[in-house]
Amino acid sequence: MEYKEHKKMYKVGKNWAVATLVSAGILMGATTVHADTTTVSATDNDVTTTQPVAVTPVETVSAENGASQPGTTEHPGDVAQPGKQINDQTTQTKDQYGLTPDAAKAVQDAGMDPAKLTQDQVTNLDKINFKKSGSDKTGTQMTYEQYRGIANDLINRDHRYSIPFFNAKEIQNMPASHTRDAETNEIADLDIWDSWPVQDANTGEVVNWNGYQLAVAMMGIPAKNDSHIYLLYNKYGNNNLADWKNAGPIFGFNQNSLHQQWSGSATKNSDGTIKLFYTDVDTSDHGLNNQRIAAANLTLTVNPDGTVSINKVNNNHIIFAGDGYHYQTYAQWRATNKGADNVAMRDAHVIEVDGQRYLVFETSTGTENYQGEDQIYNWQNYGDNAKTNIENFFGILNNDDMTSRASWANAALGILRLNNDESNPKLADVYTPLVSAPMVSDEIERPDIVKLNGKYYLFAATRLNRGTGDDLWSKADKTIGDNVVMIGYVSDHLTYGYKPLNGNGVVLTSSVPFNWRTSTYSYYAMPIAGDDSDVLITAYMTNRGYVAGQGNRSTWAPSFLVKINNDGTTQVLSKATNQGDWIWDSSSENDKMLAKSIDEAKLTGEAVPTRVPDLSSGSKKDDPDPVPGYQPGKGSWAVGPDDVAPELPEFPLPGYQPGKGSWAVGPDDVAPELPEFPLPDKPTPTTPDRPEKPTTPDPDNPGKPTSNTPGTPEQPLNPGQPVISGTPGTSDVPSGKPAIQQTNNVKNDPATLPQTGNESGVVALYVGSLFSLLGLAGIQKRVK
Repeated sequence: MEYKEHKKMYKVGKNWAVATLVSAGILMGATTVHADTTTVSATDNDVTTTQPVAVTPVETVSAENGASQPGTTEHPGDVAQPGKQINDQTTQTKDQYGLTPDAAKAVQDAGMDPAKLTQDQVTNLDKINFKKSGSDKTGTQMTYEQYRGIANDLINRDHRYSIPFFNAKEIQNMPASHTRDAETNEIADLDIWDSWPVQDANTGEVVNWNGYQLAVAMMGIPAKNDSHIYLLYNKYGNNNLADWKNAGPIFGFNQNSLHQQWSGSATKNSDGTIKLFYTDVDTSDHGLNNQRIAAANLTLTVNPDGTVSINKVNNNHIIFAGDGYHYQTYAQWRATNKGADNVAMRDAHVIEVDGQRYLVFETSTGTENYQGEDQIYNWQNYGDNAKTNIENFFGILNNDDMTSRASWANAALGILRLNNDESNPKLADVYTPLVSAPMVSDEIERPDIVKLNGKYYLFAATRLNRGTGDDLWSKADKTIGDNVVMIGYVSDHLTYGYKPLNGNGVVLTSSVPFNWRTSTYSYYAMPIAGDDSDVLITAYMTNRGYVAGQGNRSTWAPSFLVKINNDGTTQVLSKATNQGDWIWDSSSENDKMLAKSIDEAKLTGEAVPTRVPDLSSGSKKDDPDPVPGYQPGKGSWAVGPDDVAPELPEFPLPGYQPGKGSWAVGPDDVAPELPEFPLPDKPTPTTPDRPEKPTTPDPDNPGKPTSNTPGTPEQPLNPGQPVISGTPGTSDVPSGKPAIQQTNNVKNDPATLPQTGNESGVVALYVGSLFSLLGLAGIQKRVK
């Protein structure tokens, strides 16, 4: 039956836990930081002052019957315990080599000589779960072989996927980012990164709002923990970067670095107001990122002078924070986080189908298919022939860092449905993930869906160094200087059935080092009116914190085209626009933005990899010398693709050793001691209203959810009493009736720090808090 791969599994006892988590050699997945352009505009942009807006209580719905309480296990005996075989096959007959029938067949299919296996190899092979029922899958699965294929396409510079070279001399800082900062209320030169237009939720096209195009963007002072969202506007159809204006921070001024906002999406309501979806982030819990999907309604005004201002922000509230079963909650993550685990509940993208609005978002799997060392022993996670699977299996087990990464990896792209209240939407249905990557990747972000020819094309960005393959992302960093990619899937149905494009899911691969002016990230696909075969790719350019040199701030990148073929393949086209063009039309194409060679893609002083790439051939050559600044074994590029490159403090920190992979805490780095500082008190949570009709889909028919009675909201985790115990797949949270994770009333108080993308745990507890104190960007996520 078509629904089998997607249907939700509610059998208890499937909550996997870690057997023996290897504690040595946990590397920070080197994230990369992306770059921007040249001149800082001296023009001050008019900004409309808006008072800080409070966020009302979170909505809750109960999880489906049979789902376990977030962070708990209803049948502890079914969970792998330290020292216990993950796939207990002690009752099975073994052959003369000690192999179970399934393991023996795999060895035979791989063409291996069982007599040459060590006892440890035999023992581990016998633990593998070879079941192919799909009962432990959540949506379409990114396999380890697909991940490796994407990495090799990047390393080999396959011309079909390599991002075009852009002319570095043409890139400009965005004038509208010279504006009043949300925190200081003073004019400053801001970085601008994750951005999105106000779109028609049905067609995906940019809305023409009273003759204007509108966009929302994350902005902040470079190299500071300053991440808030601003409203930008320009005349509809105007593709001149310099003509964009800034209406100011959406949630007003006098904000603080402990309560910030990350990316999302926006659409127009039938009454002309703007419905904003964004990520509300509270980092008051020792600098960790408690992310929640939130929404607010914006009423805008066109003033007599033609400027646009924010007249009112209302219905600001949290919609979803995880349910524990389909999607991991912060409490679940917090209870087991040991330092290598990423937490995610962000980047909600709105899409409307048949009059119903849905949100597709970045997240992590819940107990439906949870993280844990047992995932290393799940044959389905590998996805290739027996020989390659076994080689990769042993490769992971023989590397402590890869074992750790594989045990924690549980990235997913989730989906939920909203009720029909446009201006104040509540959660209606929660579905099983569209895509998940257990054992393979711990971060797949910024999803968006484009409708083409009756199909749904799902796109998302990711960094290979958020995945398990240390050898591959390290080679990518050495060969290219970066490891960021865009992946894509296609389905005939919105809520299930997605297949990877190009066989392994690759759509875009990075082509220049992360610290170049023309480096890009946070890719966002836009439909083109009247064109069913191409999409417009938007992004930001230049990683944050002056990574590409003083004065080169993060800015909007030139957009470019990707051709979508009917056979599920794609091709990057040599067609680029001005910076920040969201609407492809007859005036869009600008060849001057494209570089004729890699030399034109760099500024003076930026180093060129030894191998000058030929994007027309995609041919393989010997690996080049490392790009200057790369430090093998130091968490790759140290800070990360979008993370702010921190400024070194003027005073020495106890235990800090300069030159150890920047601020990355790698094998040779010393974790700095944390100065003491008080944590603010959390506001007392209030009981949220119950949703009108909380439901979850029928397991046998994902398109037709069935009603379920809402449960009592779970008490928010007390930041003053953190729980740091257990192993992946287990929790110290008491068992009880399953309910979706609740969060506090969120107000613009000093109790929240946003950081997109997470390298949490021991690293985040130390470095995140340190960065918070120093006013630097957190190490968790791109801070989008």
